[in-house]
Amino acid sequence: MKCRGLVLAALGVAVFACSSDPARTALTSPCNGLADFRFESGGDGHADPFGAKAAGQARAGKIVDAAQIIRSPLARQHVRVGDFALANDRIAVYIEAEGRADGYSPFGGDIVAIEPVGADGKPTGVSQYGETLVALSRQTVRPDKVSVIADGSDGKAAIVRVSGVLENIPFLDTFKALSQAEYGFPAAIDYVLEPGAEKITYRLSIANASDELVDFANLQRVGFFHASRSQIFTEANGFAPPKGEGPWVAFDSGDSAFLVRAAEGRPIRSELEVSGFQLFSIQGLSAEACEKKTVDYLEIATGGPGIDGLLEAKRRAYGEPAWREVRGTLKEEGGAGLAGAFVHATAPDGRYLTRALTNAEGQYVLHVPPGAVSLTPTLKGWAIPSATAVADGAATADLTLPKRAIIQVKATDSVTGEAIPVRVQVIPTTPPVPAPAAFGLREEVNGRLWQDFAVTGNTALPVPPGDHRVIVSRGYEYELLDTPVTADPAAPVVVEAKLARTVDTGGVMCADFHIHSFYSADSSDPADEKVKGAIADGLDIPVSSEHEWIIDFQPIIQRLGLTKWAFGMPSEELTTFTWGHFGVIPLYPRPGAPNNGAVDWVGKEPPGFFKQVNELPEKPVLIINHPSSAGFGGYFSAASLDRATGKGDPELWSNEFGAIEVFNDSGLDENRDKSVADWFALLNAGHTYWATGASDSHDQRSSPVGYPRTCMRFGHDDPTKLTPELVRDALRAGAATISGGLYITAEAPGGVGPGGTAAAGAYKVVVQSPSWFSASSLEVIVDGVTTETIGLTAVPSADPGKRYEATVNVAAAQSSARHWVVFHAKGEGDLAPVHPGRKPFAVTNPIFF
Repeated sequence: MKCRGLVLAALGVAVFACSSDPARTALTSPCNGLADFRFESGGDGHADPFGAKAAGQARAGKIVDAAQIIRSPLARQHVRVGDFALANDRIAVYIEAEGRADGYSPFGGDIVAIEPVGADGKPTGVSQYGETLVALSRQTVRPDKVSVIADGSDGKAAIVRVSGVLENIPFLDTFKALSQAEYGFPAAIDYVLEPGAEKITYRLSIANASDELVDFANLQRVGFFHASRSQIFTEANGFAPPKGEGPWVAFDSGDSAFLVRAAEGRPIRSELEVSGFQLFSIQGLSAEACEKKTVDYLEIATGGPGIDGLLEAKRRAYGEPAWREVRGTLKEEGGAGLAGAFVHATAPDGRYLTRALTNAEGQYVLHVPPGAVSLTPTLKGWAIPSATAVADGAATADLTLPKRAIIQVKATDSVTGEAIPVRVQVIPTTPPVPAPAAFGLREEVNGRLWQDFAVTGNTALPVPPGDHRVIVSRGYEYELLDTPVTADPAAPVVVEAKLARTVDTGGVMCADFHIHSFYSADSSDPADEKVKGAIADGLDIPVSSEHEWIIDFQPIIQRLGLTKWAFGMPSEELTTFTWGHFGVIPLYPRPGAPNNGAVDWVGKEPPGFFKQVNELPEKPVLIINHPSSAGFGGYFSAASLDRATGKGDPELWSNEFGAIEVFNDSGLDENRDKSVADWFALLNAGHTYWATGASDSHDQRSSPVGYPRTCMRFGHDDPTKLTPELVRDALRAGAATISGGLYITAEAPGGVGPGGTAAAGAYKVVVQSPSWFSASSLEVIVDGVTTETIGLTAVPSADPGKRYEATVNVAAAQSSARHWVVFHAKGEGDLAPVHPGRKPFAVTNPIFF
């Protein structure tokens, strides 16, 4: 085992992350061989677990037919033949069999889905359950066997047992400094479902194989990977970030929801949130020396729709008084019902209670406690109104939002007249008042009311009456429309946006190799919306790059009918918690494989592992993502890259990678002393590594896809002619530049461009931009040293776009076997109003001479 000191900035503590093979912890037991003991396993259980509702039973059984698997097509975790099901007349639960599983706990035996059943007794297929890690210190039950010990046919509880030993969860080794204890005790989990229950009991059995009392206090962890698909909810804070202790924690994904509480009413405490992982703790477990102990440990309830349906299910499950039902209809003033709005209920003291979603007719149903409450409807495009008081005992409350105005946008190419995908932003003159955090709304940033990706070129957006600014754009190659409008409820305001393409990128298409969607634990962006945003911003090649999961954007592009505009690709952000993050370009999904085919890094070191990646059937390019980030997020940092030698720690360092993500949501100036300096040092050490630029977008409201982007020469502009292999080969060839808004080309004597080898002499550099931002200077960097900075002035033209030309004499300052030149263009200000805060820049890959 190798342990290395790391810094986990989100915790503000030093963390020592260890890599080791996840083989079982060796345990020497003084308790008469208790270390070799296993809690008894059972069999396959009932042949028809989903017949439980018709039989009035709870049932447990092994899944033997794929027809028994009912899942949302968007669900992340797999249910496989050989897994197990629990069901009764109210709910159904899928539980993994033993063996390599999806997610960050690789052992199996975890819940994959929990949801209500339909009228036929089968799962409704709406669960978006992610992953829950139940750990003692950093250990969970690694099963030898998952089986049924009670099938429920006797009318009693149905029980699925997970029997094995406590073993370290590789992911939680990141937190070893906080939880150093390791046990290796025999242990079992029983998932217990009673007939008619809307909750399961998580029953924990432990055999303390040591000769002393073990008190697990302060080491009882419950970690949640649900934030990408579900909003966390607590009794004290509503949908705002949880704080302190509470009786339970809930997760709302819309159609379904679930709630976790400690057994016997013990509190559950929020400890931290980092990158989509939410860690809680509970107390109260101990075991005497050599004791076999079984306790009801957790309870997990499910219901829906949404948090209101779940909370009612929770009250039924725990015998609590039901809250009174309030019904009503939300209408537009003088109009029809409004669908898709939230109705929020708050207590007189302001405490958040619950919410419900209106149906197609604007009707809602929610439940409130005794006493007066206030109801507040929210719907995108409307200002948040004052709350409506609802008296104690009232069962109905109709609500109204003011009559809206409509802004309709029609976007076309100014030359062809063809409808084009665009980003539409609406900024009210009076900035919208944000909703309270407890409401749990995902709102736009930078004063925007709307940030709509209109991939058909047409959209109609509801807005409050009054003055607004409308911005219609299509990325960095087009002019934009920025116009004021006055919206009136009497008639839609029609905005005709005829956008001109004024930047010539003929033969070149641009990719973003680092895009996250809600298949990553730390992103809540639906994949469809991520693709739409990329295409609306003019990106030619959006590449899915999920943490430890593989999806392909191309089927989404095909389904949306957008193949004329973009080509999508699959890849992985291989996310270690010890020595960095890496792009694997391309990597195809492998349905049925753990994590959909993600590469397993646990227990490996970079030298051998890089070789393994390079030998995959796809022959991918391995990109070092955000290489100079602090701690385990950056490979160059984790491996202690020495810029003087171009090498790192011999145990961690490998040269077997092909590209470096030098520009991660940022330009050269921001990285000059970090990733840029590292890249230059490697070039000067004789290595040939190409730079890429990528967004690493997790939330496209604040992190736009395609800033920056890697622009590669293909000799044509047709995305339908691309394949992942062609993109891979173009990336590997290095004939690429990085565009952070500005577009740059460079040509050496003989017509040689980036990635090639030429002679010293006169190099021609061209920089382009649309009229809405500018270039101001061109920096010439030879062998890592700035030799010249040239002021740029646009060439006079009747075209609104800007073109800057420079002829640069490139020569080496000293003798060396190989020289190289990189050109860096930048502009003043930022890329507002499209991407506020992002600075315009462009960088070439090196031309060697």
